Amino acid sequence: MAIPYPDWLSLPQKTNKSRTIDAGFRTDQPAVGAPIFQRLTDDLKTTWSLNWIFTLQEDRAFEQWYRSPRYLDNGNQWFTMLCNLGGSGLQMQELHFVAPPVQTSINGNTTTWTGNVITRKVYNPDDEFSDVIVELPPNQWGIIDEVVNRDLPEF
Repeated sequence: MAIPYPDWLSLPQKTNKSRTIDAGFRTDQPAVGAPIFQRLTDDLKTTWSLNWIFTLQEDRAFEQWYRSPRYLDNGNQWFTMLCNLGGSGLQMQELHFVAPPVQTSINGNTTTWTGNVITRKVYNPDDEFSDVIVELPPNQWGIIDEVVNRDLPEF
């Protein structure tokens, strides 16, 4: 069971969060002709580089949450935390630290931590609406409201 990230602690900073997704294919570049792409898997891990800015009280709680055997047990446990995926907003993800997070600075009453986390699968509620999001430009999304609220109740 994944350990929840304390909901009162600050979330990672959006401007300093980068996401990397594995490639699910292999590329072969023959001596002659076009490159060959071979699908390997759709079970792709995603990694994030995260930065947190904490108050001294949050810093103390974060470190204990990471170290305590009742919580992450020095990074040995999976945890759940809200991550901002951009257009789809904050979404709960199941994550694991790749290496121990590092406290990179203490400035007065604030501290900064950095860490890398991994997830087995990114939960994104937009996935089930990919056709609508890709095919309709954003200025036409209002037509969906009209169809759903005016036309569909008649059926």
